[in-house]
Amino acid sequence: MKFPVLKVVGAAALLGSALVSLPVAAHAADGPASIPASPPQHFINTSHDVPGDFGEYRYTVQVDTDVQTDNIYYAHYLYGPDGTGFYSGIQPHTTGKAGVRFSYFGPGATPLHDNCKSGADSGKGVTCAIDDLEYAKGRKYTIAAKRSKDAEGISYTGTITDESTGNTRTIGAWRLPSSFTKFNDSANAFIERFKGIESCGDIPAVQVSYSNVTADGKPIAFEPESHTAGNKPGSGIYTCGDVSDYTVSTDGPGGYDVKSTPAS
Repeated sequence: MKFPVLKVVGAAALLGSALVSLPVAAHAADGPASIPASPPQHFINTSHDVPGDFGEYRYTVQVDTDVQTDNIYYAHYLYGPDGTGFYSGIQPHTTGKAGVRFSYFGPGATPLHDNCKSGADSGKGVTCAIDDLEYAKGRKYTIAAKRSKDAEGISYTGTITDESTGNTRTIGAWRLPSSFTKFNDSANAFIERFKGIESCGDIPAVQVSYSNVTADGKPIAFEPESHTAGNKPGSGIYTCGDVSDYTVSTDGPGGYDVKSTPAS
Protein backbone atom coordinates (compact mmCIF):
# COMPACT_ATOMS: atom_id res chain seq x y z
CA MET A 1 0.00 0.00 0.00
CA LYS A 2 1.42 3.35 -1.05
CA PHE A 3 0.24 6.38 0.86
CA PRO A 4 0.44 9.92 -0.49
CA VAL A 5 2.33 12.30 1.78
CA LEU A 6 -0.72 13.42 3.67
CA LYS A 7 -0.93 16.49 5.87
CA VAL A 8 -4.64 16.52 6.44
CA VAL A 9 -6.90 19.48 7.11
CA GLY A 10 -8.53 18.82 10.46
CA ALA A 11 -6.35 15.88 11.33
CA ALA A 12 -3.40 16.56 13.55
CA ALA A 13 -0.67 17.83 11.28
CA LEU A 14 2.07 16.51 13.49
CA LEU A 15 5.16 18.65 13.06
CA GLY A 16 4.60 20.76 10.00
CA SER A 17 2.30 23.59 9.14
CA ALA A 18 1.73 22.77 5.48
CA LEU A 19 -1.65 21.10 5.08
CA VAL A 20 -3.10 19.38 2.06
CA SER A 21 -6.84 18.73 1.90
CA LEU A 22 -8.22 15.27 1.41
CA PRO A 23 -9.72 14.73 -2.04
CA VAL A 24 -13.38 15.61 -1.48
CA ALA A 25 -16.54 16.08 -3.47
CA ALA A 26 -17.91 19.57 -4.03
CA HIS A 27 -20.81 19.16 -1.61
CA ALA A 28 -21.39 17.49 1.72
CA ALA A 29 -23.43 14.29 1.73
CA ASP A 30 -26.71 13.90 3.62
CA GLY A 31 -24.81 11.99 6.30
CA PRO A 32 -22.07 9.37 6.68
CA ALA A 33 -24.51 6.51 6.06
CA SER A 34 -25.28 7.97 2.63
CA ILE A 35 -21.62 7.70 1.56
CA PRO A 36 -20.83 4.24 0.12
CA ALA A 37 -17.42 2.97 1.19
CA SER A 38 -15.40 -0.21 0.96
CA PRO A 39 -12.60 -1.34 3.26
CA PRO A 40 -10.04 -0.32 4.18
CA GLN A 41 -10.95 3.21 5.24
CA HIS A 42 -8.45 5.58 6.84
CA PHE A 43 -10.74 7.84 8.86
CA ILE A 44 -8.13 9.61 11.01
CA ASN A 45 -4.73 10.63 9.62
CA THR A 46 -1.97 12.60 11.32
CA SER A 47 1.42 13.59 9.95
CA HIS A 48 4.76 14.02 11.67
CA ASP A 49 8.45 14.29 10.86
CA VAL A 50 10.88 11.48 11.61
CA PRO A 51 14.62 11.46 10.78
CA GLY A 52 14.78 9.01 7.88
CA ASP A 53 18.18 7.61 8.82
CA PHE A 54 16.97 6.41 12.24
CA GLY A 55 18.54 3.35 13.81
CA GLU A 56 15.45 2.67 15.92
CA TYR A 57 11.93 4.06 15.80
CA ARG A 58 9.59 3.14 18.64
CA TYR A 59 6.31 4.09 20.24
CA THR A 60 4.01 2.88 23.00
CA VAL A 61 0.34 2.53 22.11
CA GLN A 62 -2.59 2.25 24.53
CA VAL A 63 -5.99 1.61 22.93
CA ASP A 64 -8.99 2.68 25.02
CA THR A 65 -11.60 2.11 22.32
CA ASP A 66 -14.53 -0.06 23.43
CA VAL A 67 -13.41 -3.68 23.21
CA GLN A 68 -16.48 -4.55 21.10
CA THR A 69 -15.25 -2.29 18.31
CA ASP A 70 -13.44 -4.72 16.02
CA ASN A 71 -11.40 -4.50 12.81
CA ILE A 72 -9.61 -1.25 13.64
CA TYR A 73 -5.92 -0.79 12.82
CA TYR A 74 -3.82 1.74 14.77
CA ALA A 75 -0.64 2.24 12.76
CA HIS A 76 2.36 4.39 11.95
CA TYR A 77 3.55 4.55 8.33
CA LEU A 78 7.05 5.84 7.51
CA TYR A 79 7.63 7.02 3.97
CA GLY A 80 10.52 5.80 1.84
CA PRO A 81 11.95 6.89 -1.52
CA ASP A 82 10.03 6.42 -4.78
CA GLY A 83 6.68 5.64 -3.18
CA THR A 84 7.96 2.96 -0.81
CA GLY A 85 7.50 2.79 2.94
CA PHE A 86 6.62 0.59 5.88
CA TYR A 87 4.04 0.45 8.61
CA SER A 88 3.64 -1.12 12.01
CA GLY A 89 0.68 -1.26 14.32
CA ILE A 90 -1.88 -3.17 16.34
CA GLN A 91 -5.32 -4.59 15.46
CA PRO A 92 -7.32 -5.39 18.64
CA HIS A 93 -10.10 -8.00 18.38
CA THR A 94 -13.11 -8.92 20.50
CA THR A 95 -11.56 -12.34 21.20
CA GLY A 96 -8.99 -11.02 23.67
CA LYS A 97 -6.31 -11.30 21.00
CA ALA A 98 -4.76 -8.71 18.70
CA GLY A 99 -3.06 -8.80 15.35
CA VAL A 100 0.22 -6.96 14.86
CA ARG A 101 1.73 -5.95 11.54
CA PHE A 102 5.20 -4.90 10.36
CA SER A 103 5.18 -4.59 6.57
CA TYR A 104 7.29 -3.02 3.85
CA PHE A 105 5.78 -1.74 0.60
CA GLY A 106 8.03 -1.69 -2.44
CA PRO A 107 10.13 -3.90 -4.72
CA GLY A 108 13.28 -5.82 -3.89
CA ALA A 109 12.70 -6.58 -0.20
CA THR A 110 13.45 -10.03 1.25
CA PRO A 111 11.62 -11.72 4.17
CA LEU A 112 13.99 -12.69 7.00
CA HIS A 113 11.62 -14.27 9.55
CA ASP A 114 9.11 -17.10 9.68
CA ASN A 115 6.35 -14.57 10.43
CA CYS A 116 6.94 -12.88 7.08
CA LYS A 117 6.01 -13.53 3.48
CA SER A 118 6.65 -11.81 0.17
CA GLY A 119 3.98 -9.37 -0.98
CA ALA A 120 2.11 -6.56 0.75
CA ASP A 121 -1.54 -5.65 0.11
CA SER A 122 -1.53 -7.35 -3.32
CA GLY A 123 1.63 -5.49 -4.31
CA LYS A 124 5.37 -5.85 -3.97
CA GLY A 125 6.89 -5.89 -0.52
CA VAL A 126 7.01 -8.03 2.61
CA THR A 127 4.22 -8.65 5.13
CA CYS A 128 5.09 -9.72 8.69
CA ALA A 129 2.31 -10.63 11.09
CA ILE A 130 1.36 -12.20 14.38
CA ASP A 131 -2.32 -12.76 15.17
CA ASP A 132 -2.36 -14.20 18.68
CA LEU A 133 -1.07 -11.36 20.85
CA GLU A 134 -2.73 -11.34 24.28
CA TYR A 135 -4.76 -8.13 24.33
CA ALA A 136 -6.69 -6.07 26.88
CA LYS A 137 -8.26 -2.63 26.57
CA GLY A 138 -6.06 0.01 28.18
CA ARG A 139 -2.92 -2.14 28.19
CA LYS A 140 0.28 -0.57 26.86
CA TYR A 141 2.29 -2.14 24.04
CA THR A 142 5.59 -0.85 22.68
CA ILE A 143 6.35 -1.38 19.00
CA ALA A 144 9.89 -0.87 17.71
CA ALA A 145 11.59 -0.99 14.31
CA LYS A 146 15.34 -1.49 14.58
CA ARG A 147 17.87 -1.24 11.76
CA SER A 148 20.89 -3.48 11.28
CA LYS A 149 23.62 -3.49 8.64
CA ASP A 150 25.80 -6.27 7.33
CA ALA A 151 27.58 -7.29 4.13
CA GLU A 152 24.23 -8.08 2.51
CA GLY A 153 22.72 -4.67 3.16
CA ILE A 154 20.26 -2.96 5.48
CA SER A 155 17.53 -4.83 7.32
CA TYR A 156 14.85 -3.91 9.86
CA THR A 157 13.36 -5.99 12.65
CA GLY A 158 10.00 -5.24 14.23
CA THR A 159 9.16 -6.17 17.82
CA ILE A 160 6.26 -5.66 20.21
CA THR A 161 6.50 -5.61 24.01
CA ASP A 162 3.56 -6.11 26.36
CA GLU A 163 4.36 -3.54 29.03
CA SER A 164 2.19 -5.34 31.61
CA THR A 165 4.37 -8.46 31.45
CA GLY A 166 7.61 -7.27 29.87
CA ASN A 167 7.29 -10.01 27.26
CA THR A 168 8.75 -9.08 23.86
CA ARG A 169 7.88 -10.84 20.62
CA THR A 170 9.39 -10.46 17.16
CA ILE A 171 6.80 -9.40 14.60
CA GLY A 172 9.18 -9.99 11.72
CA ALA A 173 12.16 -8.75 9.75
CA TRP A 174 13.02 -7.85 6.17
CA ARG A 175 16.08 -6.86 4.17
CA LEU A 176 15.81 -3.92 1.80
CA PRO A 177 17.24 -3.60 -1.73
CA SER A 178 20.95 -2.86 -2.07
CA SER A 179 20.11 0.59 -3.42
CA PHE A 180 18.31 1.58 -0.20
CA THR A 181 20.02 4.16 2.02
CA LYS A 182 17.34 5.62 4.30
CA PHE A 183 13.67 6.42 4.69
CA ASN A 184 12.27 9.88 4.10
CA ASP A 185 11.89 12.37 6.93
CA SER A 186 8.11 12.08 7.09
CA ALA A 187 5.50 9.76 8.57
CA ASN A 188 1.75 9.29 8.75
CA ALA A 189 -0.09 7.87 11.74
CA PHE A 190 -3.47 6.54 10.73
CA ILE A 191 -6.52 4.80 12.18
CA GLU A 192 -8.23 2.48 9.76
CA ARG A 193 -11.29 0.26 9.65
CA PHE A 194 -10.24 -2.70 7.51
CA LYS A 195 -13.38 -4.86 7.63
CA GLY A 196 -17.10 -4.49 8.29
CA ILE A 197 -17.74 -1.30 6.36
CA GLU A 198 -20.34 -0.66 3.67
CA SER A 199 -20.76 3.07 4.20
CA CYS A 200 -19.09 5.82 6.19
CA GLY A 201 -21.83 5.35 8.77
CA ASP A 202 -19.83 2.31 9.90
CA ILE A 203 -16.97 4.47 11.19
CA PRO A 204 -16.86 4.07 15.01
CA ALA A 205 -15.68 6.21 17.89
CA VAL A 206 -12.08 5.53 18.92
CA GLN A 207 -9.72 6.53 21.71
CA VAL A 208 -5.99 5.85 21.69
CA SER A 209 -2.87 7.26 23.37
CA TYR A 210 0.71 7.21 22.11
CA SER A 211 3.69 7.80 24.39
CA ASN A 212 7.47 7.48 24.22
CA VAL A 213 7.45 8.10 20.47
CA THR A 214 11.16 8.37 19.67
CA ALA A 215 13.75 8.05 16.94
CA ASP A 216 17.10 6.92 18.36
CA GLY A 217 15.89 7.91 21.81
CA LYS A 218 14.94 11.46 20.85
CA PRO A 219 11.25 12.32 21.33
CA ILE A 220 9.19 13.23 18.29
CA ALA A 221 7.25 16.49 18.62
CA PHE A 222 3.53 16.69 17.90
CA GLU A 223 0.99 19.46 17.55
CA PRO A 224 -2.61 19.46 18.83
CA GLU A 225 -5.40 19.52 16.29
CA SER A 226 -9.17 19.21 16.10
CA HIS A 227 -11.48 18.24 13.29
CA THR A 228 -15.19 18.86 12.83
CA ALA A 229 -16.91 16.49 10.45
CA GLY A 230 -18.10 18.02 7.19
CA ASN A 231 -19.43 14.79 5.69
CA LYS A 232 -17.73 15.49 2.39
CA PRO A 233 -16.87 12.19 0.70
CA GLY A 234 -13.26 11.71 -0.28
CA SER A 235 -11.95 8.96 -2.53
CA GLY A 236 -10.35 5.54 -2.22
CA ILE A 237 -9.08 4.72 1.25
CA TYR A 238 -9.87 8.30 2.31
CA THR A 239 -13.57 8.22 1.38
CA CYS A 240 -14.51 8.48 5.07
CA GLY A 241 -11.85 10.98 6.10
CA ASP A 242 -14.35 13.75 6.89
CA VAL A 243 -17.13 11.99 8.81
CA SER A 244 -15.86 12.04 12.42
CA ASP A 245 -15.38 14.78 14.98
CA TYR A 246 -12.04 14.19 16.67
CA THR A 247 -9.28 15.83 18.64
CA VAL A 248 -5.57 15.20 18.92
CA SER A 249 -3.99 16.52 22.11
CA THR A 250 -0.45 16.50 23.42
CA ASP A 251 1.30 17.30 26.69
CA GLY A 252 4.68 17.69 25.02
CA PRO A 253 7.20 15.93 22.78
CA GLY A 254 6.97 12.18 22.51
CA GLY A 255 3.25 11.61 22.76
CA TYR A 256 -0.28 12.43 21.74
CA ASP A 257 -3.88 11.29 22.36
CA VAL A 258 -6.65 10.79 19.81
CA LYS A 259 -10.35 10.77 20.68
CA SER A 260 -13.25 10.72 18.24
CA THR A 261 -17.02 10.48 18.17
CA PRO A 262 -18.83 8.01 15.91
CA ALA A 263 -19.83 9.12 12.44
CA SER A 264 -23.36 10.55 12.54
